Amino acid sequence: MRRVGTWLLFVVAVVVTLGAAYGAYTLAGYSWSQVVDYKSPFADYDRPWIDEAGTSIGRNSASVEDSSAPQPTRVVLVIVDGLRMDASTTMTSLDTLRGYGADMTATTPQPSLSYPTWTTILSGAPPQISGVPTNWFEDIVPVETLFDTALAAGKTVVVSAPEDFSVLYKAERAQGSYFESWKEDDYMSTRMVDNAIALAKEHSPDLLVLHLPDADEAAHQNGSDSDEYRDTVGRIDADLSRLVQAMQDDRTAFVICADHGHIPEGGHGGWEQDVTVVPAIFTGAGIRLNSGPIDQIDIAPTVAALLDVQIPRHAMGQVRGEVLLAGEDYAQEYGASHYADFAEEYVSTLGGMTGFSIETYSDARVAIDAMTEEREDGDRSGRMPLALALAGAALAAIVVIGLGSWRALAAAISGTAAYYVIYNGLYFVIHGHQWSLSAFNNEDLVEAFFNLRMIEAAVAALLGVVVAGLVYPMLRTRPKGPRDGFLGGWLSLGAATVLTIQATIAMQVAWFLWQYGAEVSWRLPDLKWGFKYDLDLIQMTGLGAAVIVAPLVTYLVGRYHPRVRRATE
Repeated sequence: MRRVGTWLLFVVAVVVTLGAAYGAYTLAGYSWSQVVDYKSPFADYDRPWIDEAGTSIGRNSASVEDSSAPQPTRVVLVIVDGLRMDASTTMTSLDTLRGYGADMTATTPQPSLSYPTWTTILSGAPPQISGVPTNWFEDIVPVETLFDTALAAGKTVVVSAPEDFSVLYKAERAQGSYFESWKEDDYMSTRMVDNAIALAKEHSPDLLVLHLPDADEAAHQNGSDSDEYRDTVGRIDADLSRLVQAMQDDRTAFVICADHGHIPEGGHGGWEQDVTVVPAIFTGAGIRLNSGPIDQIDIAPTVAALLDVQIPRHAMGQVRGEVLLAGEDYAQEYGASHYADFAEEYVSTLGGMTGFSIETYSDARVAIDAMTEEREDGDRSGRMPLALALAGAALAAIVVIGLGSWRALAAAISGTAAYYVIYNGLYFVIHGHQWSLSAFNNEDLVEAFFNLRMIEAAVAALLGVVVAGLVYPMLRTRPKGPRDGFLGGWLSLGAATVLTIQATIAMQVAWFLWQYGAEVSWRLPDLKWGFKYDLDLIQMTGLGAAVIVAPLVTYLVGRYHPRVRRATE
């Protein structure tokens, strides 16, 4: 009867592991799509600020009605793609500008990818609000940007940038524009600057938006700790010097910032300080001498105040008074109505009570944070039964193995420990990865990256099965091999070990599903834990392949284990 039980355990372990692997594969695809295809409930996909002809529709002026209010300035907004903070300090042009203005460090929201951070700089809306969570976004952004508010206010706008700006922001609405497709192994920034200068001479813009792509390309191709990257930064430095010399006058403010940085190997999207802490330099007319931290969401509201136009309606950031010569009081007064409107809309969208008093940005943040916490707590309460059910099923699988054979469970636990050492050793030590989107250097490498993790999970599991097979005979006084009437026990050991590994990973998945859920309906999850969650599901999928081979591995270990052979001699 006991032998029947071991065969039953073998069959059940294989079937359950394969079923869980398929479920994990399906859930991984669903969860990835939820982030990529995220539709923000805070954005407006009807885009009422753009009419059918593509023209920006104006709103009432946001000016502070005060005779002492500063006069609007001309703003030159430059986005240097992929410029690390430390690399920016080697640039003579930026160091000169720092000495005459506000030398700020900006923190990007998550994910620190290009389309999301460009949108944040131009709109003040992080990806949760903007609905632009990845570089796979292929539509007009559904939030208002500085292009919209400047044009609606009758300002003259010029843009020189990659053609993505035309797709994302309908930037061709500007009175003067130059767009160019991305080209590998082709330095583009000189042409971007040349065209920006020429268009500025032709149109005398109030807002000039310039994007320089080459540092990012150099980092992706060679890493940000390479001579090629440093050489490219040097060329951009020279181009920026030409831009400043051509544009500077008593009414011009320069805002030069990076969208994100890079890890040394090249790559971004994650939470690493090299990626998320970037330069944001404000200098020129209307700017005070200062330094300190800001959030990337603060750039658009502060530029709006310099231009004396409406703050983009979806901006979650604030006008930074420590940057403006006009000071904190002016900044608060300029943004007060926007903060109140945004907080009311945010709370209302999440089903909260509105009509509260908002006078300052701090008031708005208190309301927003309180509503966020309330909604998160409610969502987690609703997800608790499912998370407990998944964790309970995983624990039950381990208990069943123990009831079938405590020796098999002890050996399986040893194999599980070996699995984690091997898999994490490969991931963190050999490859040097983190739980971060920066781990793959290019979006084209995503599939290959996860496929390799799946293969490594299967390999690590089989090595863990070997460990379980080596431990198993040590738990008996006179162990028997698979050819001594104990075949079912040895085969079930391989499947039980893989199932134990899978069950422990499933418990981690259950925690994530409780914290953040698989569905992305109103906010993006913490993407450090979200990335780990994806890796967990990928591991569970790879274990489906391992469970097919695992019984053969334990059979061979049992056949040739020295202790088994001695016991049968």
